[in-house]
Amino acid sequence: MRNALVLLLVGVILGGAAVAAAEVLAIWIDPEGDDRGDGDYVYPMNEAFGEGGEADLLSFAIEKENGYLIFEFKIRNLVDPWGVGNRLTMVAVAIDTQEGGDKELRHNANCLLQAPSEYQIFAAGEEIHVIDANSEPVDVEATVETDIETGTIRITVPIEAINGAASDWRYTPVVGLQDDYGAGGLGDFRDVKADAGEWCGGGGHDLAIDPNIYDIVVPKAKKILVIFGGKQQSQEEILGSYNLDKGEMATVPALEIE
Repeated sequence: MRNALVLLLVGVILGGAAVAAAEVLAIWIDPEGDDRGDGDYVYPMNEAFGEGGEADLLSFAIEKENGYLIFEFKIRNLVDPWGVGNRLTMVAVAIDTQEGGDKELRHNANCLLQAPSEYQIFAAGEEIHVIDANSEPVDVEATVETDIETGTIRITVPIEAINGAASDWRYTPVVGLQDDYGAGGLGDFRDVKADAGEWCGGGGHDLAIDPNIYDIVVPKAKKILVIFGGKQQSQEEILGSYNLDKGEMATVPALEIE
């Protein structure tokens, strides 16, 4: 009887060790209430958006667990206005794993990537889409879980499916609003135009060159840059860096795990 109990305890201990807690590789905290894009973005006027906050990123974390990479977005106000799960918030993370890659963030984000990506992951509600550097869809068995109550969106992807490193990659997370065009699929980032309408944001331009992104994580300025008189850019400066005359989109910087 005693031997059986010992074996049972050993099994419980080993089983618990196998289900280890996720390792947090990095977490970035983003200011609350800065979901204004280049400084003056506003939400669409339809009552579904209420007082806004559906694109206000509070934190972005990268975790590693049992061979999986997990991206966690904390949003100030996830909502479910039509009782079908979150259908207003859209998140994306571009992953730079090697030289080369796609220089533009797709799905109507209207912005360039400082770190061109080999993979881009987009999620809204229970829909998720992964594309490669050629904008071709790839099946890497990514999944998404959305918790309305905690304002959390968690994207999980097998590390080996995206070439298996993680710590020395560069990541570009962004948050905007989703437009599924009434079809119920993933859709794209919702337009931000000069004036807000019932279903489009305002504060941008009608020439479709400004970002359709409300919030990003601004990386800290590198020490060497500060030493030589450089300064950290603000979110407003980054998302407002598009050039209407030249037709150049704004460039969003990437995050690195330290």
